[in-house]
Amino acid sequence: MPVIECGCGHCKLTLAEDRPRMSLYCACKDCRQALKWAAKRGGKTPVDLPQPMYMRSDISAVEGQDSMRAFQLRAPARSTRVFCTKCYSILGVDHPAYAGNVFMFFPDHCETDVDLSIKPSALIHMESYPGAAPPDIPDDIPVYQNWDDPKDREAYLKIPDIAAAFRAPEIPALGQTFKGLIDALGEIEVLNLEIGAYPD
Repeated sequence: MPVIECGCGHCKLTLAEDRPRMSLYCACKDCRQALKWAAKRGGKTPVDLPQPMYMRSDISAVEGQDSMRAFQLRAPARSTRVFCTKCYSILGVDHPAYAGNVFMFFPDHCETDVDLSIKPSALIHMESYPGAAPPDIPDDIPVYQNWDDPKDREAYLKIPDIAAAFRAPEIPALGQTFKGLIDALGEIEVLNLEIGAYPD
């Protein structure tokens, strides 16, 4: 079964499915801020435009839970990220929009044998990208500037891969959901980081 594992090998999630439900390019400030915060504590150096993958929220086994901790960048927060506190790999991210159906992870910031061949469905939050234009984005990938723009959000949610990923699965998870893992970790630590501020 496929796994998502931290860089030091202490924390591991075994998943029920080996292929992501979808993939994106994400230019949002919060993803970049979280990755830079982790890198300052020993995590991998982030890129400006990460390519997160979205897996079905169905975890067959959890190892190293004693070294996992859930964090939010600030309050109030939408995204909750689970880190290994030994190496600061990000194991996954939950967001209310995922409705417990999927969770997100960054393949470049952990170890995994998940099938990563899936093509990104879109580039989102382009208004937050820290440069003129991201390099090497295929012409056929739709680009959405601003999640707060209703037209962008509506068009994004109509992309078939994305609509299917956020829809409740016909068969409920047989194992633990990612949200269930967060609940099991106890109190969420709020970092109180200023929006868009990056650690030195």
